Amino acid sequence: MTVCLAAICTDDEGQPRVVIASDRMVTYPGFIEFEHTVPKIAPASPCAVTMISGDTLVGTRLARETAQATYGSNPPLAQIAQQLALNYEAVRHQWVETQVLSPRGLNFQSFYQGHAGFNGQITFAIDQTLTQFDLQIELLLAGVDGSGAHLYTVHNPGRTPREHDVIAYAAVGSGWIHVMQSMIGFHHSPGAPFKETLYRVYASKRRAEVAPGVGTEMDMAVISHAGIQALTQEQLRELEGIYNTIRADSQSVLDSHLSELVFDLQPPVPPEGPRGGESDEPQPPDDTPAGPAASGP
Repeated sequence: MTVCLAAICTDDEGQPRVVIASDRMVTYPGFIEFEHTVPKIAPASPCAVTMISGDTLVGTRLARETAQATYGSNPPLAQIAQQLALNYEAVRHQWVETQVLSPRGLNFQSFYQGHAGFNGQITFAIDQTLTQFDLQIELLLAGVDGSGAHLYTVHNPGRTPREHDVIAYAAVGSGWIHVMQSMIGFHHSPGAPFKETLYRVYASKRRAEVAPGVGTEMDMAVISHAGIQALTQEQLRELEGIYNTIRADSQSVLDSHLSELVFDLQPPVPPEGPRGGESDEPQPPDDTPAGPAASGP
């Protein structure tokens, strides 16, 4: 339960940048949530970061092991993303074996070698549990390399990262849908100006705070070929001031236009009654026998 987001943009010289943001809501160890004093943004390379949604301990381990695997170099973001996805898959494999198979005296090897001799229903139930096991962790990798700015996410069950470069923004956590709707509303694209993107990312995180589990604290940073630069508290306060001013001005403009809106509801028109004194109730059929025909003299 959290929100982490990133957006690609372009600076005044046409160079790629990535603006990132996250709250500080920590999930530990799966059901306790609190806002921590430590950011959830972990360096993945000199020009890339990994942000964590879900179990903080396991997610931090994944980010740290991936960073160690590429320590001392600045590999392409695609390589880091693939390593992150493979590490995710390996950790999920360990957890599912420990939580599902070990209590039954099994491991993956013994289960798949001996499942033909097990009860069919039990085998099916265990296999379904293995397949559907969710590590409940999402990772967002953002950074810049020699080919430009890139965004990747890694979800259960791992192995294959998702690239978001074409859309130019991505989010993970319980507030992801609010972020996506916000960025869609901004019509964001990879060529968006840097300062506008700073505001868009800030505003999108603030809008995501209505989602369950999203904290009000915030960390933001900018990633470029020069490295990772975190925004100061003073810079965050400046963005907060702009955000609050725009909200107040928008509400003021809306109230002004609504006050001029002419939209008087007319009283409802009653339905027309029966015409010519005719009753709406159905009349019984006339079954009176006809009298004798009149005869002439």
